[in-house]
Amino acid sequence: RRVFAKRLPGVMGPGFRQDDIECATLSFRKIHSYRHPMTSDRLFVYGTLTRGFDHPMARLLAGHAEFLGKATCRGRLFLIKHYPGLLLSDAPSDLVHGELFHMRVPDELLRELDMYEACGEGFPEPTEYLRKLIDVTLPDGTAGKAWTYVYNWPVADLPRIESGRFLEH
Repeated sequence: RRVFAKRLPGVMGPGFRQDDIECATLSFRKIHSYRHPMTSDRLFVYGTLTRGFDHPMARLLAGHAEFLGKATCRGRLFLIKHYPGLLLSDAPSDLVHGELFHMRVPDELLRELDMYEACGEGFPEPTEYLRKLIDVTLPDGTAGKAWTYVYNWPVADLPRIESGRFLEH
C-alpha cells in the first residue's frame, strides 16, 4: 500500500484537521485503476488482432491483455485487402463479431497498436483507421465501452463481409 498523504505533525496548515489528512490517504491501487469515464481499458478487435489470426500484433495483444470473451458491436465489415475494416452503424441488424480484451497497460499497448494501425499523431490525414470508443455487447447481453479501430476511407468499391465475421469470410 502506498500512501500519498500522511500525518505530518505541525504541518497541518490552516483549515486542515488530522481527520482530513487521514481521509485523503488513498491506496495506489485505487488511483492506478481509475480511468476517466471517456476512456477504457478494454479493446474490441474483429480482424488481424483476433486470437484466431497468426500475426505478431495479435500475439502482442494476447501477451499484454486478458481475453474477456466474444463480443459484438453495431457496424458493417468490409474486406479492404487481406484485412477488414469496420464502419459503425446504428442499425440493430448490422453486427460485427469480434473479441473483447482487458488491457493490462492500456496506454502503452494502445500506443503500439496505433502505430500498427497507422493512426494518430504523426500520420498523414486522413488516416486509414481511427481509434474510437464504442459500445460493445457480450453474449449475455452485458454492454460496455471499449476501444476499437474504425475504418476511415471510402468503401464504395469494397466487398462487404455480410456475416460480420472476418475469419469466416
